[in-house]
Amino acid sequence: MAMHRFKQLGAILLVLWFCALPVQAQAWRAAAEQRIEQYRKGPLRVQVRDPEGRPVPNAQVHVRMTRHAFGFGTAVSFGLVVGSGYNPTYRAKLEDLTGDGRTFNMATPENELKWPAWESEWPISNRRKIDVINWLRAKGYSIRGHNLLWPDWQWMPRDIEQNRNNPQYIYDRVRNHIAALAGHRDIRGKLRDWDVLNEPAHLTALRDVFNGWGSYERGEDFYVDVFRWAKAADSTARLYINEYNIINNYANEQPTRNYYKWIIARLISKGAPIEGIGIQGHISAPLPSMSEVKAALDEMAVFGLPLAITEYDVTGVSEEVEANFMRDFLTMVFSHPAVESFVMWGFWSGAHWRDNAPLFRADWSLKPSGQVFLDLVFRRWWTDTTGVTGPDGSWSVRGFLGDYVVEVQVGEVSVTKSLRLESPQDTTTLEVVVSSVKVGEKPTEDVLRVQGFGPDPFVEGTALRYWLGRPADVELAVYDVLGRQVYAVQKHRVAGWHTEWVEASHWPAGLYLYRLQAGDLLHTGRMVKIQ
Repeated sequence: MAMHRFKQLGAILLVLWFCALPVQAQAWRAAAEQRIEQYRKGPLRVQVRDPEGRPVPNAQVHVRMTRHAFGFGTAVSFGLVVGSGYNPTYRAKLEDLTGDGRTFNMATPENELKWPAWESEWPISNRRKIDVINWLRAKGYSIRGHNLLWPDWQWMPRDIEQNRNNPQYIYDRVRNHIAALAGHRDIRGKLRDWDVLNEPAHLTALRDVFNGWGSYERGEDFYVDVFRWAKAADSTARLYINEYNIINNYANEQPTRNYYKWIIARLISKGAPIEGIGIQGHISAPLPSMSEVKAALDEMAVFGLPLAITEYDVTGVSEEVEANFMRDFLTMVFSHPAVESFVMWGFWSGAHWRDNAPLFRADWSLKPSGQVFLDLVFRRWWTDTTGVTGPDGSWSVRGFLGDYVVEVQVGEVSVTKSLRLESPQDTTTLEVVVSSVKVGEKPTEDVLRVQGFGPDPFVEGTALRYWLGRPADVELAVYDVLGRQVYAVQKHRVAGWHTEWVEASHWPAGLYLYRLQAGDLLHTGRMVKIQ
């Protein structure tokens, strides 16, 4: 009888444990959603007035997000964008991931800026690498450089290992390499971030070379100079240190986290300009729990520096499990106030180091985890809403932080403005003045809408498409990066859509700037010519 009751009690406890699992999951998720509301959204107020400053009630307001402030990105294989390995679908996805013109806002050159690849101009020439960087930036991408120093013999040029007993030689080679790459005239100032030091908690070749050499008490002290050289080469890029197994295999990797934190603390104490901490995010089964993910992020956030998930992918699980983990992991990462970006290490399994990219299979079919990414980033965490101004002429909304287009309509008069919503606490106010329209009077729409050039990048030529709200004298001029005019045309255009074809087969490859003037309305932009 006692044994029977014991078995009954055991069964009850087991049922209660299983019932508690969704509650536990709901608890962390609810807390994460609350943090997202607190840290990733901000108050926006649209105030509409007439030319005399009087509030305009009943104005129709459309607030449309165009770009996240948080970084959602991917590693990019440049050889699939241009060159002999060009893949049109790959490039098209970089331009339009969602099918409605939206895409990633960050990109990391997967191999192209690594030391051996740069010096050997692999897999494409350095000139073409710069063209792709310019093209990505023209498409709205921020660029993460990867990487200036990967301190193991196999990841550095061969002559480094050949001189492993000559610290002065290695010292000079590293210093000159950083100056040449980070300080390159066509790269300096174009990168938002640089992974300056990659995987120092695991790779010890240079640490051992410089241990006790010169003024270095420990080999890690050499990395202080590495960061200083990087800052001298490009003062605008934020300098990151980057490491793996910070989250993956969480229970067994406390020594890695401890040593990584020790390296960071020592370098900062000696004046290294470390400005961000990278957490690679290569995840393999068994997958970490969300409590472990948060604990790892909290642990690395103690330095008060931005955190970045720099190289996300998942292996060793089914597609269904991978999708569920993407939903949970991305939610946890997006909710953490210290994290600024999430970059996956490639998005297509046809060009992925593990043949298992998060978004697309090799045949370009969308994976379940890809659908999760699109649903979260471009639907659930995206603001596109409408409203009507009240008696005071204002309308307010709380939107996700990022770039916006705001359209205000009063009768037949429309005004379009852009803004950046960047504060989660302080209200961002947009003042919109709408011209008065008398009853029965047809409004004059002083509007210039520019879709941009396409194709871009281009080889032989490209076309600019734009819309005029009224007839105007239109002048289009194109300049190279030295300010020399390479193309100009003047025409009178009626209201409506227009396309201007620009023949450019004789232009050198590179970045070009254009200026479109329509009456007193002006639009500027840029485009990239490739060979």
